[in-house]
Amino acid sequence: MGMSYQTLQFGVEKGVANIMFARPEQANTLTPELIDELKDVVARCDQDDDIRAVVLSAAPGPFFCAGGDLGKFLEAGDKLSHFMEEMLEDFHPTMALLARMDAPVVAAVDGVTAGIGFSFVLCSNFCIVSPNANFTMAYTGAGLTPDGGASFFLPKIVGLRRAEELMITNRTLSAEEAVEWGIANQVVPQDQLMANAQGLAYKLANGPTKAFGNVRRLLIDSFSNDLSTQLHLEGKSIARMGGSPDGQEGIRAFLEKRTPRFTGRF
Repeated sequence: MGMSYQTLQFGVEKGVANIMFARPEQANTLTPELIDELKDVVARCDQDDDIRAVVLSAAPGPFFCAGGDLGKFLEAGDKLSHFMEEMLEDFHPTMALLARMDAPVVAAVDGVTAGIGFSFVLCSNFCIVSPNANFTMAYTGAGLTPDGGASFFLPKIVGLRRAEELMITNRTLSAEEAVEWGIANQVVPQDQLMANAQGLAYKLANGPTKAFGNVRRLLIDSFSNDLSTQLHLEGKSIARMGGSPDGQEGIRAFLEKRTPRFTGRF
């Protein structure tokens, strides 16, 4: 699957990058090694114009990602605060890039999703789950607080009251509840999960990639902007997209009543 990594698998096919967590025996927990490899593959997904959608998944097993590796935290002893600060200073820019890049991210979840695993889902554009998926914040259960953008995205997706319930009580949501709460888009049978996620990603990979990225960033920024600022950004964005090859092609295809052929490039 492309270049060799120790903690994940990565490959690109037909414009779709596949990032698969590959530490199933360790519940795909986050370690400095996984952070380094994720930083590399997410940067590739952001910089390579040939990558126009991403599928984020996990190797077969009971876990999508069970959060941080608490064993590593314990090993740090009285240096844990420094260890965590260094690790997240290195990692949080990767989460920001994952959330804001042009190529939309489809999370395919087939198991326990906790802590930073939950944050990966929240940072994704789409989430498709099997009935085996469940979601819990888990942080306060270990006396900790959320990271990875959870406190930014979760209240925007589910509202303040429900976000606080998830973060303070560590209530576990089933796959069906995750859809009801807006955390996941749909539940599909386990044997159809990857086909559904890949199918959506391939469809997205044939779309106007730059427009998708601008939509994502407009939506994220809308929570902190006032109306005038947002209108200004919308105006700048649509004008830029209108002058882009995909914008020109989309307008022509609409008027000619045909399917547009987008390239995802400026």
